[in-house]
Amino acid sequence: MADFFNNNTDNFDLGSSSGTGTTDKLKADEIQKVIMMEQQKAQLNAQIQEISEMCWEKCVDKPSAKLGAKTEACLSNCVKRFFDSSVIIAHRFNQLIQRSNTG
Repeated sequence: MADFFNNNTDNFDLGSSSGTGTTDKLKADEIQKVIMMEQQKAQLNAQIQEISEMCWEKCVDKPSAKLGAKTEACLSNCVKRFFDSSVIIAHRFNQLIQRSNTG
């Protein structure tokens, strides 16, 4: 197995004419899955960052060593509402996609 920094690309040679088409297709599928998973992780991290910033600005007046009950409740409700609205939006987009695919 080659280390990350050398130029050995045997594992990711999608254009090789010496390999079989099936092998190349499997490699391409595996790479595509890894890329999709990494994109989903990046989207999740971006959403967490967005929630954190938005709810922090909304709920925390002044940072202190402990969160008060009011601040804690505000943060909890803020995150819940953010997820609720995200689910509703995702559901609505899925409905629109399904309608456009059937129509």
